[in-house]
Amino acid sequence: MAATGAHLTGEPLAALDAAFPKTQGADGALSFRRSASPSGRPVLLLPGASGTSEFFCLAAPLLAAGGVDPVLVDYPGTLAPRELARRTERLARDLGLSAPVALGCSYSAWWLQHAATDGPFRALILCNGFVEAEDLKPHPLFDHAAIAATPTASLREEWRARAASAPPAMLSELLLQAMSGWLAAEDLKGRLLEVTSSLPVPSGERFAGPVTVVDCHDDPIVGERARALFRDSWPDAAHREISGGHYPYVNAPEEFARTVLAAI
Repeated sequence: MAATGAHLTGEPLAALDAAFPKTQGADGALSFRRSASPSGRPVLLLPGASGTSEFFCLAAPLLAAGGVDPVLVDYPGTLAPRELARRTERLARDLGLSAPVALGCSYSAWWLQHAATDGPFRALILCNGFVEAEDLKPHPLFDHAAIAATPTASLREEWRARAASAPPAMLSELLLQAMSGWLAAEDLKGRLLEVTSSLPVPSGERFAGPVTVVDCHDDPIVGERARALFRDSWPDAAHREISGGHYPYVNAPEEFARTVLAAI
């Protein structure tokens, strides 16, 4: 189901479909987009709670031009965080990726911390991550009780209406299309329930390999305090601060791509 008036996304999405066709993963839970002729270091790109692989339509070509093999992953919202990490590792193995890097954004940056140190990922890039739900509470989108009480279809319609009423922009058009069909209503609600009930990942249970933390000084969702807490939770990680709000791969794709290329 396509959203109407998506004039800004038409050409980038058509180019994405041509260059990075979507394929269902072997286990049926995850799907992915990848070039038919991949080359370069593989980097798995995982969207946040409200996003899909299409949200990387601007950044993926830039990464490919920089010598990266982008693998754009769609994941369900109905699996527990640790299971999402295991399924993503399995996808990397199924694809035979050599020393891949995994990049999580927002919610996926939180659950990607569960990646196994002895798993397939050589390193992680955690973009706009957070430590726990408590750090996001000031934002009205993250009221756990309200999300739990709202019927699944109604919750997605609220997000769709919010995107439809926003001024025309690449991000609002992508969100509108995500809430009009790309992202299943149960996946949106499942992801949001996990975000709003998230707890700190114990240091002994999380990835212990190389990590780069990327955050945005103008992020309206993960605020300054939450960003500082997340950075402090990874004291040995490299840190990169960029612009682009909560969706730098949409709002500032060139800067996002340069940052990813520098981190790998």
